[in-house]
Amino acid sequence: MNRLKLALAVMLLAPAPALAAPAATLADLAWLQGSWEGEGIAGAPALEAYSPPAGGQMVGHFRQMNADGTVMFYEIITIVEEGGSLAYRLKHFNPDLTGWEEKNEVEAFALTAKSADRFDFSGLVYERTGADTMTASVVVEEKGKRETLVFRFRRKGR
Repeated sequence: MNRLKLALAVMLLAPAPALAAPAATLADLAWLQGSWEGEGIAGAPALEAYSPPAGGQMVGHFRQMNADGTVMFYEIITIVEEGGSLAYRLKHFNPDLTGWEEKNEVEAFALTAKSADRFDFSGLVYERTGADTMTASVVVEEKGKRETLVFRFRRKGR
């Protein structure tokens, strides 16, 4: 798990390219509302859920399991309307809820590209692949080696 933390930290701390943010609102991500389950890191179970927007934000959470059924980590997420576009913000937590980031630090990803079904938040990409399916992907780098982590989800409860 320490290797994963290091890889995520390198990915999250890397400066994002300065691109003009595309126009977007939370209404563009209405399809994301609800609970999603699927395969995450190394094929282990993952769950992600989002509430309806309120106050210019959509709040969500993520849980990544280990193959042995224990929790690997959690994330608390907000997607916010900002400057006519969207930003994706998150904090990571260990299973005992101790945080990865410092108390007043938040990982933030500006929206850098979008289409009707694909949203690229500075390399953290969400794509609706069907009425009740989506993928999330993120590029991580460790020791000069880049790897794309792909999370495949299906809407829970349908």
